[in-house]
Amino acid sequence: MSFDSRALPKRQGAFRLAVAILVGVGAAVAAPPGGGAVDAEALRRHTFFLGDDAVEGRAPGTPGAEKAARYIAGELERVGLKALGHNGSWLQDVPLHGTTPAEGTPLVVASECGSSTLRLGEDYLLFTGGVQTLIPRDVPLVFAGYGIVAPEFDYNDYQGLNVEGKVVVVLEGEPDADDPEYFAGPQPTVYSTAEAKQRIALSRGARGSLLVPSALEPPRDWVGLRREFAFEHLSLAYSLPRHLSARIRPAAAAALFCGAQWDLDAVHQMERDHTLRSFPLAAGVRFRGQFRERDFFASNVVALLPGASELRDTYVLVSAHYDHLGVGPPVAGDRIYNGVIDNAIGVAGTLEIARVLAARPAPPARSIVFLFPTAEEEGLLGSLYYLDHPLVPVHRTVANVNVDGLAHMATFADVVGVGADKSTLGDTLARVAARQGLEVSEIPPLARADPFAFSDQAAFAEVGVPALLVNEGLHWSQHTPQEALVRYAEWGQTRYHQPSDDLSQPLDFEATRQHVEVLADLVWEIANDSEPPRWHPGRPEALAQLRTRAEGR
Repeated sequence: MSFDSRALPKRQGAFRLAVAILVGVGAAVAAPPGGGAVDAEALRRHTFFLGDDAVEGRAPGTPGAEKAARYIAGELERVGLKALGHNGSWLQDVPLHGTTPAEGTPLVVASECGSSTLRLGEDYLLFTGGVQTLIPRDVPLVFAGYGIVAPEFDYNDYQGLNVEGKVVVVLEGEPDADDPEYFAGPQPTVYSTAEAKQRIALSRGARGSLLVPSALEPPRDWVGLRREFAFEHLSLAYSLPRHLSARIRPAAAAALFCGAQWDLDAVHQMERDHTLRSFPLAAGVRFRGQFRERDFFASNVVALLPGASELRDTYVLVSAHYDHLGVGPPVAGDRIYNGVIDNAIGVAGTLEIARVLAARPAPPARSIVFLFPTAEEEGLLGSLYYLDHPLVPVHRTVANVNVDGLAHMATFADVVGVGADKSTLGDTLARVAARQGLEVSEIPPLARADPFAFSDQAAFAEVGVPALLVNEGLHWSQHTPQEALVRYAEWGQTRYHQPSDDLSQPLDFEATRQHVEVLADLVWEIANDSEPPRWHPGRPEALAQLRTRAEGR
């Protein structure tokens, strides 16, 4: 779950719904009567177990996470679902590799100005880790603007620039624009993220990338960033990072430009003047990281509600990650990052969806998979592993409904569909919302970057599965939208990815119950629609869907 409070008035990748503040053809079958309603007390019970200090923040590979997985599996068994994990169990083993860098690990910059040693935590922070990131001898640096290649905007920072075997220095953010048709105008796009810049640099043959501050971006809180980056870095054991990627503190960034044609001050002036250019730097960098490393298994929890028609071999997949950050740097004396809203409450809601749908008098037409991935906070790793090792065919999975955070402040009169504009799932949500007496609102223009890209739904869309995340909107009972916005902003600034996202915060489980009712109705609607969801024409995900089908995944 990703949230960026600067977008209002990170730990990398992770609300990894960067909607920070919230955020058909065929005969649809209406939700049948019976089966019971969503139980607010059950939601409270699940949330209070998963968010308790006893599970220590549910970090992958810890006893607390194992305890949480056993609890989820027990609840799924209790409501009568079928185990879908390895060897008839509820669990799918996910092999992970963990790295923790030694504080003070040096990053050395050498130029005609001399040698500068940047210290981890003080001068830079690591996005990637492990011995694979070793750069034993000086490698040339090259400045690549914002580090963006965006053909749809006729924009390429790498035009005519050879970065193969070099380390790329890039500015945070993206080109400043007022035109909504150019990089979404004042709203950020996915190109502004560190993850996107890393991928583009590597695709061009770079050995690594260094992110430096932009003149157009508000200064980052370095103390807060140090806290976010203090946790163990995880990757899938079979896809270890082999590149250096780091964020450089503003005070240390100037050393990278020493001796070059333009220094950092000149680059910042180019930004302001909209004359930014890429150019070779006169410095080199070397890195000998010191890491504590481990290999271990974490667990996805997976269950099946079988369908009962000729569509039973097609699947609707409901996901809700159960991991959080674990135990980390203390804030006001508290070291447990409980992750109550991110995402204990989402898991609680998904367990209730499973119970309610399993209790209905007749089974759904399509089968429904309930997936509780691990390691979402470290880059959707549990979902990526599931898609590499699916337990039902991916090409027969017609939709993903992801649950990452739920309403907990007030009941509401509208919902927001993150990804609703990409496929006919938006039409399905509109039908369900109307049946529930709710409006469907646009995503408020407050996200740091594309809000679809940073929670588990993005992994499913990447392989062509139509996907959707549904949040409550800003029209709350007894609150104006402006007041709701302020409360979201306060939550993001004071609780997101902090120990205060715990059980001491006010929790309105009637609001949560309302949210889960919407989601249960939505999942049932998709599962009983004779026509599967479809990507809208021209969507790149439709091509991915064709590839997945052709491969028979």
